[in-house]
Amino acid sequence: MRNVIKEIDRLKSELDKLRPLPADVVGRIEQKLRLESNYHSNAIEGNSLTLGETRSLILHGLTAHGKPMRDHLDIEGHDAAVKAIENAIKKNEELNEVFIRNLHKVLLKEPYENDAITPEGHPTKRLISIGDYKTQPNNVRTSTGEIYYFTPPDQVKPAMSDLIDWYRKNENKGEHPIVIAATFHYRFVRIHPFDDGNGRMARLLMNMILIKHGYTVAIVPIDERNQYINSLEQADQSEDLAQFIAYTAQCCECALNLHLKAARGESIEDAEDIDKAIARFKHSLQETQPTQCLPE
Repeated sequence: MRNVIKEIDRLKSELDKLRPLPADVVGRIEQKLRLESNYHSNAIEGNSLTLGETRSLILHGLTAHGKPMRDHLDIEGHDAAVKAIENAIKKNEELNEVFIRNLHKVLLKEPYENDAITPEGHPTKRLISIGDYKTQPNNVRTSTGEIYYFTPPDQVKPAMSDLIDWYRKNENKGEHPIVIAATFHYRFVRIHPFDDGNGRMARLLMNMILIKHGYTVAIVPIDERNQYINSLEQADQSEDLAQFIAYTAQCCECALNLHLKAARGESIEDAEDIDKAIARFKHSLQETQPTQCLPE
């Protein structure tokens, strides 16, 4: 793990030497990371919007035909939360419980109903409140069929207070920001303080810590969802966060390399994504072509 963090610091040092970057370079890389952060973090939770649809919604306000309105609201809320974090860092606002609850309001936008399970494991519906800690258990069923029990509602407030105290203590003593950010993410998810949105909140707050300390965001790609979840579960089983911290560092490393490419004037467009977009366009043309009738 130390080797991974050492490489991260080497890349950050290299990027710092190139700063300040031209405004257009900063704008281009920040927009790309913002769009990808919105897409991947929501896709991990089951959002059906593609990266292209996410881009169209955020940049042009265009909704995707046939996609649930909740999926659009989740993208808009996440984008607003990213901006709220950027503003908070500029104003040097504290990361505390009040900020976290307010960010949750921004993320989820409005109350809604969601599927849930009772303590006995029966399916039910629950009204999701925003900005308030949970008042009912929000346990989940794992892939093996077992129930995973998060922190009980009556213990959330002291658990969150303890998490903030831990964060301040480790920040003050100079612990590495990647270790702090990844550990904060892990502990937040295991508390699961809200009715919904806990995974997205954990990733947002992790990135807030990284950005605050001059690092880039750590984006978890949707195609690495299983690896991401497995690294969290491994930490549960072994009570050792080394694997998850190393995984977080690798995600941060990818974003740092993108920053460096942009700073050097290199293209940051993904050729594979462009090829996929062309393929989708060709497929849509085939679907919309009129049926040829056979001569009578």
